[in-house]
Amino acid sequence: PECSYDGGDCDILRDLGDCDVPYPSLLGNGHCNGAEYNTEECNWDGGDCLDVKLDGCDDPERRHFLLGDDYCHGFMNTPECNFDGGDCLEFNTKYPNCTFDGMQPGLIGDGSCDGGRYNSLECGWDGGDCTAEL
Repeated sequence: PECSYDGGDCDILRDLGDCDVPYPSLLGNGHCNGAEYNTEECNWDGGDCLDVKLDGCDDPERRHFLLGDDYCHGFMNTPECNFDGGDCLEFNTKYPNCTFDGMQPGLIGDGSCDGGRYNSLECGWDGGDCTAEL
């Protein structure tokens, strides 16, 4: 949809009065855009993120808008959260044994050697950020 309010291509916006996003044409475009689009007010990105909003995904801080936002959040990297709405699938494939409490997958391979448990064989020496093995 182009959302020029002709031909009914923006009917979705009339039903989402409280949805305030920078690019309304992304709502209901067949792709889960995550972040501010993946909220109840925006009907889970116009329905695109319905498979990402999972009932078993518990987050006491109600950060479901982070699901499917193209960033792997460790606290949502669970089967119940569909591995952060699919954001952690690549990480889990590359580093299946890189798991520990407080793990932040976004630190792996970010260009900075974080050391500690990140600098291990299981975490690929921090995704290649740490050059020397322990």
